[in-house]
Amino acid sequence: MANLWNALPRRRLLVIVIGVLLAVGLGTSAAIWGPGFFARAQPAQGTTAANTTNQANSSTKSKPAGFSEFRSEQAGFELAYPSTWTKLSPKDPQVLLLLSQGTQDSFLVRASELQEPVGPQQLPAARQMTDKIVTSNKSVQLVTDPKQIELGGFPGFFYFYSFKDPATGQEGAHSHFFLFNGKTMISMVFQTLPKERFSESAKTFDQIVGSFHALKK
Repeated sequence: MANLWNALPRRRLLVIVIGVLLAVGLGTSAAIWGPGFFARAQPAQGTTAANTTNQANSSTKSKPAGFSEFRSEQAGFELAYPSTWTKLSPKDPQVLLLLSQGTQDSFLVRASELQEPVGPQQLPAARQMTDKIVTSNKSVQLVTDPKQIELGGFPGFFYFYSFKDPATGQEGAHSHFFLFNGKTMISMVFQTLPKERFSESAKTFDQIVGSFHALKK
């Protein structure tokens, strides 16, 4: 079972990749992250890229002061986010959490079900899929090379890239994590508009990343 993904025929792997692209590709697109997306989502009731990567590889459970907890039994994780951020209710059922601080900073968590489980040994095949998801947005420009990480007990990848928001014409920045919990792929995307704001927002992003951890089984 450990080599299941590596043993998949090329045609089947392509089908899986295309299926995931259709399901989650828009999650990396400025078309849903820009102001147009926030106009459709209603408020719910009631650092640097290197630092972010280092935080991912050494993350431990912690809840910073002034943060609220979010827990997903479905995807098997818990994290904390700034209590002052606005929690939105997106229409996409795969989006578990969507937060914003005005129109400049935002954070999205999406959980997508895969056809096959992904563990450390299947990461090379999964990397083909995550690369395709990120580059499905043609305006994406990688700032750093993608990095293999482990965050909160889950293996995955970290991407840091810029993109062009079609609604405003601004260049923004995405700090994007893909994490694998068996057949569940967890995507976490931190966004800043404009991209020059990222260094100012990175400390808060790092605190969210540092709070992420797998739920005990």
